[in-house]
Amino acid sequence: MLTVITPAKGRRLTTIPAARDHLLLGDDVDEKYLGDLIDQASATVVSHCRRPFARETVRETFRPRGATPLILDRTPVQGAVALTVAGQAIDAEGTELNTLSGLLYRLDGAARWTAWGCDVTAVEYTGGFALPGEPNRDLPSDIEQACLIMVAARHAARGRDPMLRSETTEGVGSASFIATADMGGMPPQAAALLEPYRRWVVA
Repeated sequence: MLTVITPAKGRRLTTIPAARDHLLLGDDVDEKYLGDLIDQASATVVSHCRRPFARETVRETFRPRGATPLILDRTPVQGAVALTVAGQAIDAEGTELNTLSGLLYRLDGAARWTAWGCDVTAVEYTGGFALPGEPNRDLPSDIEQACLIMVAARHAARGRDPMLRSETTEGVGSASFIATADMGGMPPQAAALLEPYRRWVVA
């Protein structure tokens, strides 16, 4: 179970100025329109990757089994974690954390991985990225680029039949488009950029 303690300041994976520059649009284009495009594109990226990116402080509760590590949901983990086992605080120095993957191991006296036991374990920590427009932004640039590609695709598709596969103008030529329905709302260029950040679900 995950409880958000300090919510993210925002969830947009790019900014309105960056979207204007990417689309070569002037100040006459409504900010609300661009903001809506960014919100939609950001939500699609999060859904595609099966993970949030915005930085939040959360508390996760686990019921461990065996010596498998705890898998923290919000990565990368920022700073120290606070741990309680069966309601009692334990020293985080007796653990080993991979901040990028979120794998949290418990160590024995010889610094070897050991079982967490069966008691309810709670981990409080801050995880995720500082997004574009926030201080000390550290969201990878390719995630923002994927979002901008999504924004451009939605802007270009405005007023166009989403099932359009090709278009022919007599005497001029023809053009083909990737049908939105065929790509599940995610342009292939964006999907390729996001591949390293996508989480896979194993049934």
